[in-house]
This record gives sequence, C-alpha cells and structure tokens, in this order.
Amino acid sequence: MEFIKYCDRHRIILMILPPHSTHTLQPLDVVLFKPLSQAYSNELTNHLHKAQGLVPIKKGDFFPLFWSAWISSFTENLILKAFEATGIWPIDANVILRRFASTPEAERSSSSGLSDHDWRKLDRLVRAAVNDSHQYEARKLRSSVHYLSVQYELLQHENEGLKEALQHKKKHRKKGKALDLQQRQEYHGSAVFWSPRKLREARVREAVRERDETEEKLQKARAKKQREEAQLQRQVELEEKRVERQRLKEMREVERAEKAAERARKVEAQHQKKSIQQAQQRKRKASRVLSPSNKRQKRAGAAHAGVQAGDELSATPAKVTSRGCNVNLPQKYR
Repeated sequence: MEFIKYCDRHRIILMILPPHSTHTLQPLDVVLFKPLSQAYSNELTNHLHKAQGLVPIKKGDFFPLFWSAWISSFTENLILKAFEATGIWPIDANVILRRFASTPEAERSSSSGLSDHDWRKLDRLVRAAVNDSHQYEARKLRSSVHYLSVQYELLQHENEGLKEALQHKKKHRKKGKALDLQQRQEYHGSAVFWSPRKLREARVREAVRERDETEEKLQKARAKKQREEAQLQRQVELEEKRVERQRLKEMREVERAEKAAERARKVEAQHQKKSIQQAQQRKRKASRVLSPSNKRQKRAGAAHAGVQAGDELSATPAKVTSRGCNVNLPQKYR
C-alpha cells in the first residue's frame, strides 16, 4: 500500500501485467537491444579484423566500440518504432495480442550482395577503349586491372586496420589511476558502499598528491638547472685558469728566449773580443820579429846592461831575513 500511495502522490501510473509478459512491453527488449547487440558485434568484429589479431581487447576498448554501436542503433526512427511495436504509443493492445497468437516469422538470411567496386568501372572503361575485348591482350589487360584493383583495395583496408590498431595500442599504454577511497582502517562486511563524500575526499587526496608530485618535479627540475649552471660556472672558471696558465707559460717561454738570446749575444761578444785580442797579439808578435844584427846589438846592449846591473847589485847590500837567510829579489823589483 505504501508503494501505491507513493505512486499516487507522484502521479505515477501503475500497470499490472500477467506473468511472462512484461518483456513484450519493453521497447528496449523488443526492438532496440537486438540491433544494439548486432551493431556491437559488428564493431567488435571489424576492430579485430582491422587489428589483424595483433592488439588484444581490453577494458578501455569497450566504451568506444559500444558508443559507436549505440549511435548507429539508437536512432529516432528506431525508438519511435520500438514504442509503436510495444503498443505504448500510439496505444494499441492488439499489437501484443497478435504477437502471442501468431508464429514468429522466419529469419531472413542476410546474404551480402556484391557491391559495385572501382575495378568494375575500370573493366567497362577497358572494354570501351579496346575494339575487340576477346583478344588475348585485352583479356590480359582486364585481368591485370582486376588484380591490381583488388590488391589496392586489400592493401588500403589493411593499412587502415593497422593504423587503428596502433591508435588502440597507444591507448592501452595509458594506465588509469584508481582513487584511494579507503583512507583509514574501517571495519565492514562484504558489501561496501562509497558515499559521495568519500568520493570527494578521495578526489581531494588525489589532487593533493598530484600537486605534490608536480611540485617535486619542479624542485627536481630547478635543482638540476642549478647543478647545470654550477657545472657551467666551474667549466668557465677552469677555462679561465687554463687560459691564465697558458699566458704565464708563454710569458716564461718569451723570457727564457730573451735570456737565451742575451747569453748568445754575450758569448758572441766575448768570442769577438777574444778574436780581436788574438789578432792584436799576432800583430805584436809579428812586429817583434827583428833582423840578426839587431839581435846582436840587443844582446850586446843586454850584456852591457847586465854588467851594469851586476855592478849595481854588487854595490847594493843584500837583504837578510830574521833567520839570517839572504833574500834575492827578482830583477823587476830591484
């Protein structure tokens, strides 16, 4: 009774149906779910065919495939037909009654007909261009055109499938993050209900965690930049020191070269001076070479001088040391 009163207060119409007949009045069960299931199966088959079995199906692939099937099946015309097939609108009870009285129709075999491809147009163009289409060359040309057209279609279809497979594979690499809903220790049974408050708290914790991770990454980036700047500064200082050492080394080499040149000049001057002295000595020796008469005169003069010197020596008293020894002075000191 409480349920009936609730429906009456909220203007809800109650409908009581016999057993095993509720599904006949469900627009989704009667009309929409079957096309949706068929469309989803087609989308899944096309996805596997395009991927050529290289990419597995994961949970992240469900919604894109289901949404494509939903868009293709849940159209306005089909929804109106669903309400009409269940007799809800326009209201018609005989629709349901006839369904229970009549036998279900046999399902029609869905045989896909051959559609008109580009190679057919090319074949007609070849026939129009060739005078005799039964010639060997014409038949060879038609078969080649047919083969190339089919190969092109297959390669294009395979290429599109591989592109979609790569896109799905890229999506698989993105891993989702689970919310930390159970932050504190809680005691509960097998059934757990997460309230909106717990979801908000979990989202806030996730936002704080992401902000902390972002700040940590920024700090690491700044620290890395500072290390790189310090390393660059050290390299600049080392380069300056190296340049200064090279400059001092060059200065020392220049000084050593100047000193070596000065020593070489001094040695050269000494050699020149020595050679000049030797030349002068040779000149003096050459000027002292005399004739024999001059030598005899000199010897006679020297003998006379010696006699006179002997007389002078004999005239001068000899010097005696403190011990009583005679001191003979050299000739040049007398």
